[in-house]
Amino acid sequence: MSATASRDAAIALAIVVVFGSVAMLVAGVSPLDGFAALLIGALGSSQEIAETLVATTSLLFPALGVTLAFRAGLFNIGAEGQLIAGGLVAGLLGERLAGPAIVAIPLLLAAGALGGGVWGALAGLLRARFAANEVIATLMLNIIAALLAGYLIGGHETTPLPPSSWLPALIPDTRLTIALLLALALAFVLRWVLRATVIGYELRAAGDAPETARRAGIDLAKTAFWTMAASGAFAGLGGATIVTGVLHRFNLALSPGYGFIAIAVALVGELDPLLVTVAAFVFGILQNGAIGMQAAANVPRDVVTAIEGAIILVLSGRRAFKR
Repeated sequence: MSATASRDAAIALAIVVVFGSVAMLVAGVSPLDGFAALLIGALGSSQEIAETLVATTSLLFPALGVTLAFRAGLFNIGAEGQLIAGGLVAGLLGERLAGPAIVAIPLLLAAGALGGGVWGALAGLLRARFAANEVIATLMLNIIAALLAGYLIGGHETTPLPPSSWLPALIPDTRLTIALLLALALAFVLRWVLRATVIGYELRAAGDAPETARRAGIDLAKTAFWTMAASGAFAGLGGATIVTGVLHRFNLALSPGYGFIAIAVALVGELDPLLVTVAAFVFGILQNGAIGMQAAANVPRDVVTAIEGAIILVLSGRRAFKR
């Protein structure tokens, strides 16, 4: 880890301690009790560690997608909708699919990636063809994805997937599946692509110096389209792993905001896929530990939300000040 990244991590930790302590004191709770409940709730047993890693995995897929888009200078705020689209396609196909696991699981994961990719490509097309602002386009597509999902399933959730379509568990009797390994592999592959391939060079050039990239012959419109499609595919794959590995069906409450939190994860991770992985684990601790804070120390859930917001504001403000 670089000195800058280490310094940012120290800043984030200090924010968690100081701001979290103040917020808990205002809420009338002992900070010591609150942080103890946070750590125990997130890491206190194998079951709790597994749930923390489940949250980490669910955040990492869309965060990697956001990272890819941001590195290309594209502000993909639509990871939430792309995750829902991927989960919806996997759920609708999965409830109708009966086959061996070796066929069903790869097919559903690919279908989820395709669903999210198509949803991301819609915003990419608007950007490439009509120079539309991708922030507005992706935000609107988030809403459309949620409404479309409710309409297509005609209720709250699809019927359960057959067990042959379930992702294998990493730890018995937990919800942690091989999706974690898939997400980690994806992070390493993305880092390699960004650092060591022509495609990665073109993406970084388009994001860092678009005018120079254009003069060098890089088609910015084409790059924007395919980058948004790939970014959406990452998030859609995440939605498919939630359907096949956690819920075993598509549910309208599939995501408690993973796609939006993923933006923070990507920024805290300095848009480096490996650091984004570490950031996803930290936010996974906060997400899962918040349940323990509420149950054991009566800490309002909003305190954790405020801590996450403070981390984002300070680190983002620091980068803006440096630029």
